[in-house]
Amino acid sequence: MKQINAVKAIALNTFRETVRDRILYALIFFALVVTVLGIILGSLSVGQDIRILKDIGLATISVIGGIIAVFAGTNLVYKELERRTIYIIFTKPVSGWQFVLGKYIGLCLCVFVMVAAMGAFLTLIITISTGNYALPVVAHQIIEVGQELSLIYLELLFVTALATFFSTFSTPVMSVLFTLSIWLAGHLGKSLLELGKLSQNQTLEQFLTVVFYCLPDFAGLTQIRGHLLYGIHPGLEVMLYLITYVLAYVLMLLVLAAIVTERKEFT
Repeated sequence: MKQINAVKAIALNTFRETVRDRILYALIFFALVVTVLGIILGSLSVGQDIRILKDIGLATISVIGGIIAVFAGTNLVYKELERRTIYIIFTKPVSGWQFVLGKYIGLCLCVFVMVAAMGAFLTLIITISTGNYALPVVAHQIIEVGQELSLIYLELLFVTALATFFSTFSTPVMSVLFTLSIWLAGHLGKSLLELGKLSQNQTLEQFLTVVFYCLPDFAGLTQIRGHLLYGIHPGLEVMLYLITYVLAYVLMLLVLAAIVTERKEFT
């Protein structure tokens, strides 16, 4: 129980600190502005305005949520070191895994609130754009946006874990570069396979194939989101696979982050 209470205290403190950060509100404002721009762009396409609006809005939420996760996550340990509060934390009966898990959960809660807020705004704009306020129609829009947001949040859980891991042993600048690089590479993984085949070099092709299987498959999540946008729903097996896939990566990164933290001397 004491271990759980320690994780809970660290998580709540991280959540409060991250939410108070003014840069997050600036990013949310940017997301709202881009969503409104989506209405303007969508109106230029006859019969496709809602789909374009939804596509632009979800893409914006994904990018902004990722930026929040990257920049907040890579500063998790650095801020504690800079303010020297981490030394006070580890004078108490708090282990490395409790510290890492609490920080991660706190940041994930913050990202969830931000994504939910932007998703609610997007749903409101879509409802206003359609002009149909019937309860079944509104409920259908909420369910559709919620399904796509769940995939976005699933991806952001991984990005947050990645940023948390790098923050335990690297500077914020390098952590941002490492996290963004892997995030981008995860979306371009299939391009690496194509590049290996085009190179006609067996060694290079094998190397890029290994890199592809080591990288997270963010492109797969984006593809399924695209299918949902066009009303194609993945089966239960696919969703369970994605959830297991992402959680396995998250668990591995958090374990590695806890090991690195445990080996550091903070006392």
